[in-house]
Amino acid sequence: MNKFFAGIKEKIKHLRVSQIIYLIALILMIATIFILNAVKDHISDGIYDQNEGSRWSNDVRCGQVTMIFSESAGISSDSIQEYEYNINKGLIADGYQEATASKQGGDAVWNDCYSAMGSITVTRDKRSVDAFAVGIGGDFFQFHPMKILSGNYINSDSLMTDLVMLDEDLAWQLFGSVDIVGMQVLIKGVPHYISGVVKRDSGKYVKEAGLNFPTIYLSYQSLATYGTIDSSVLATDTSIGSVNVKKKDDDEDENGESDLNTESKGIICMEVVMPNPVDNYAKSFLIKNLNLNTNIVEVVDNSARYHNKNLLDVIGSFSKRSMQIKPIIYPYWENNARAYENILAYMLLVQIIFAIVSFIMIAIIVVHSYRHRKWRAGEIWAGFLDWKYDMESRVKYHNDKWKHF
Repeated sequence: MNKFFAGIKEKIKHLRVSQIIYLIALILMIATIFILNAVKDHISDGIYDQNEGSRWSNDVRCGQVTMIFSESAGISSDSIQEYEYNINKGLIADGYQEATASKQGGDAVWNDCYSAMGSITVTRDKRSVDAFAVGIGGDFFQFHPMKILSGNYINSDSLMTDLVMLDEDLAWQLFGSVDIVGMQVLIKGVPHYISGVVKRDSGKYVKEAGLNFPTIYLSYQSLATYGTIDSSVLATDTSIGSVNVKKKDDDEDENGESDLNTESKGIICMEVVMPNPVDNYAKSFLIKNLNLNTNIVEVVDNSARYHNKNLLDVIGSFSKRSMQIKPIIYPYWENNARAYENILAYMLLVQIIFAIVSFIMIAIIVVHSYRHRKWRAGEIWAGFLDWKYDMESRVKYHNDKWKHF
């Protein structure tokens, strides 16, 4: 064995420049494979609205699934309640939840939220801003835990129809500050109270997805009643972000009607976190139990979308990925997630190419070394047996030495 390693050292000393460059290139490619793997993990872990499955439970493996509907599908809050009932019923039938458990009681093994997109005019004193609006229901901010600058998130327990959250842009335009918790804004003359201010998601792909306007998060019912539900608003409404300041002699807004529109439709997104004991269970469960037609509804397994298996599917469908035949518009966070899906798929493709090239280069080295070997396999085996015997002898010696102490 010593002779074998001595031969390797001697061979390294006599390497030509071209051989050294060859080995350096091989080492760099192998290192790049591992570095890209770490970068991919860092990126996927940082996309927080795709990781509710890992945050939800430490006891049971859970997954996050998103369902994206077309606005014309007519999904209402009643539709969501029916879906929630069927999810609960299905989990009880599959043995994952006790029949007495409930989300209200805090002992359910699953949770959900839903949302619609549109626009709404927000007023404070004589200043009005036409804002991008996200109408929410359920625990939206549990799935989308944006950085909070002041106050508290609106959750399912506190989702009163008169509570809203502003992003920092809208807060500064209306109040000149983010410390505005408990203050009031008017929406069509109806008072709404600020629960908190969040930092708007930033980054190239979020902006490309359309989120570069002042934004308000409010209950789905408030959006349906006082605003306009339109999932294409970021691309079609040129008035979004405009500010209007009334003159002193303008009439003040009168109190608006507070009766909510409870029959409105237009929910485009429902997100669910639930047990996912085996890959694809949660996604298949929802498709089956909610009777979803995947030809018109996009169902995304968020928890697995950045796994290598899924990224391989993305690579394989690059030619078709830009095609969209389903009548849906993605919310900005889904557009952002899909952009990173493409980036990570490119990284995986580089890893695959480097792995193949590295394998070929190593194979060439092995074949070349074998053909020009100055050793025999029998010598290596004999050296291994000698090394094994020496190790066993040392262990026996130390055991005998200390057995009387």
